[in-house]
Amino acid sequence: MALKPVTGGVLVPACSPCDAQDRFLETAFADMLEQGMNEPLDGAYLCGGTGDGMKMRLSERKTAAEIGIEICHKHGKSALVQVGAFTMRDALELAEHAAMSGADGVSSVPLPGASHPQQMQYYRALSESAKIPVILYYMPQPGVSFTLENVLETLTVPGVTGIKSSTNDFFFTQQLMTEKPDGCAVFNGKDEYLAPAVIHGADGGIGMWATVFPRAYAGIYRTAKTGDYKRAFALQSDLNALCAVVMRRGLLQSFACILHELGLHDRVFRAPAPQFDAAFSRTFMAEAGALVERLRAVEF
Repeated sequence: MALKPVTGGVLVPACSPCDAQDRFLETAFADMLEQGMNEPLDGAYLCGGTGDGMKMRLSERKTAAEIGIEICHKHGKSALVQVGAFTMRDALELAEHAAMSGADGVSSVPLPGASHPQQMQYYRALSESAKIPVILYYMPQPGVSFTLENVLETLTVPGVTGIKSSTNDFFFTQQLMTEKPDGCAVFNGKDEYLAPAVIHGADGGIGMWATVFPRAYAGIYRTAKTGDYKRAFALQSDLNALCAVVMRRGLLQSFACILHELGLHDRVFRAPAPQFDAAFSRTFMAEAGALVERLRAVEF
């Protein structure tokens, strides 16, 4: 099957449901992704942060990739597989498997603890192993933060065709869009500034809230892309109002609570991630319920 170019659009970060022992649930995963692919989205980002990929066993990640790629392609949509791991060996194994399974591209967080020269070595090996397009994933974390020049250099690696930028620093993302190599796609990964990022040139968006608010998320992207800024910022304002509540009460618990309220499998983050309970659900939904309903009601 010919690759679908991963050059922009909205990719939903697929959740990877698990049971109380944190074992991957294949059927629940497939059901949730099927629902997502029936929404106005352009594809899926598999085994990323929202998908808890770094906490899954390699065998589970391979299974998720196989299922996810099949579902995406059945709907005529792109499948991008996040293969970053704690070791270079595991990441390259996952990349080779994703390519053999028909992925349209692979993506990777930086190699934990590696210096910039070591990251460059890793990205070259990743591209050579995958032999399909590579979309890098930039998200500053303790011990993993690079200069703009460092990140721009990674985009010169043969086979690297884009980057997902998830920094809180919007100006950094703007600089990436301005100075990136020609033909390199920039995906915004910070949902709170999706509309401004698209207006300033982002080619797409990959963000957690596309999972539970697919039409609102796609609406922000597409109205910003077509110049309907009033509508784009109205939707962005609703999403950001929810994000303000979520960040105050706890991101992972809030997200799982919303999944529960929507009747979806709600254990998607493995131990030791915090889980929500009935008391949390009552207080959270009392504050955020109207915003959740408004974002879910968006038609696009």
